[in-house]
Amino acid sequence: MAPLDAKNGGPVNVTFEPRCRNNWHIHHKSVQVLICVAGCGWYVEEGKEPVVLRPGVVVAIPAEAKHWHGAAKDSWMQHITYMTKVEEGASNEWLEPVTDAEYDKLPASSTILDVADAEYNQRFKAFAFGEVVEQVKTHLDDRTRYICYLATLLGCQGISEYRELLPEALAKGVTPVEVKEIVYQATAYLGMGRVRPFLSATNEVLTARGIILPLASQQTTTIETRREAGTEAQISCFGDSMRDFWKSGPEDSRHINKWLADNCFGDYYTRTGLDLKMRELITFCFLAAQGGCEPQLKGHIAGNYHVGNDKDLLIAVISSNLPFIGYPRTLNALSCIRSVESDK
Repeated sequence: MAPLDAKNGGPVNVTFEPRCRNNWHIHHKSVQVLICVAGCGWYVEEGKEPVVLRPGVVVAIPAEAKHWHGAAKDSWMQHITYMTKVEEGASNEWLEPVTDAEYDKLPASSTILDVADAEYNQRFKAFAFGEVVEQVKTHLDDRTRYICYLATLLGCQGISEYRELLPEALAKGVTPVEVKEIVYQATAYLGMGRVRPFLSATNEVLTARGIILPLASQQTTTIETRREAGTEAQISCFGDSMRDFWKSGPEDSRHINKWLADNCFGDYYTRTGLDLKMRELITFCFLAAQGGCEPQLKGHIAGNYHVGNDKDLLIAVISSNLPFIGYPRTLNALSCIRSVESDK
């Protein structure tokens, strides 16, 4: 650290929450030295490549350089700054805010593979967001593709990728209500133990973007009406054979069939925010991504067909999700689709 005197000022210790950043600004007639001490963030100078801030990284910010600094999308960041080479008449000029559009061009901390694993990351992106998207675009629009990404990352427990892709999903037209409905519905298929981290991450991302929580209620049932409404949702997805399903089965496990009607369908499928076609599609993603539940996956492939999602759409979805779940689970899901097709 430079000694403090008339030409040196500081130090100042600042901590940024995820997505927090200062405005564009200029230090006139002085040089600011920035030392990252914890977390991950960015230093961005106009006209230059962004600099990743990791613990130990030091940046000397030239006088008159227009710049900003702040945390990464999914990480807090702490830095110490001090001023040096301070000339007479030195001042700070605060300018316009850094827009979400500018900020969201930067990757999350989890994808600063661009620095540490550049070859790997470039090849992954070229495949996942180039070759794969080109293959599926006829059957899968961007908004639906990102809805399926989010559901798939819940299913395979890809919390870091989820944090990274959620801002992109919002930019592609997925609404905060739709995001919350995806997470809520996942509870029925993954359980709260696996969903809670995603709920917390969702709230952090939405709050950081200035979205006030809680969102408007999407609930349409009461405790008293949820079973009947849930049964109607099951019938809409699977046909009239589901009408008495809730009271069927061996006596010692009949309660689970009732819970499928009142909890799984009555508490989640009856909500607004996503229609039945999209709810069945995200359930397909949950099941395919977590693996090991092929009987249920086949059932919901049939459910997708019943609500109007056809084979071409399901194959496009599973193809689009392949980079995030790998080939074995993709091939298993494809086999389930073929099996349901052969049973028609």
